Amino acid sequence: MSQKMTRQTRPYNEFDGKIAGFISIQKLDFALITVMMLFIIAVVALAVLSGNTTAYAMLHLVHYHLSRYSLFMATVMFVLALYIGLRKHADVTPYFRRGVYVIVGTMVVESLAGLVMFLFANVRPAEDIHLIYGMATILCLPFFIFVETTAEKRPSMGSYMWGFAILAGIIFRCISTGAA
Repeated sequence: MSQKMTRQTRPYNEFDGKIAGFISIQKLDFALITVMMLFIIAVVALAVLSGNTTAYAMLHLVHYHLSRYSLFMATVMFVLALYIGLRKHADVTPYFRRGVYVIVGTMVVESLAGLVMFLFANVRPAEDIHLIYGMATILCLPFFIFVETTAEKRPSMGSYMWGFAILAGIIFRCISTGAA
């Protein structure tokens, strides 16, 4: 009697973890983590090679390039969510959710770099609203993760469609308000 029943709006398919029939999303997940780590290493190496070895120069480059990387990844994850939800009529998989956590981690690293520049290097963005948008990038996806994990109706991939579309918009606004 205490068994909880999940309601669903329409039947959904189990997502087999493959895109276009042969690309494994599990491998894409691992690639996403690897690419992010290599990207940060490449940015730091770029700073060292250009002669900017100050902590501020490295933080500025990491913050700058992560913003562009984050916008690209938010767009890719939005397209992937559209593919899984609308094309395959499937629901969220643990691999997709782990990719979402990687994006949230990227946003936290980027925001921490900006916060350190703001607090310790006394660098202000061109517009102060940039700080609010920066906080919104951190809070955006956890809200949609909560919506997805507590949803009684399935499929809930639509939550991530909205989440990544909104995140891409917030990142775009961050980019446009941060630079002088």
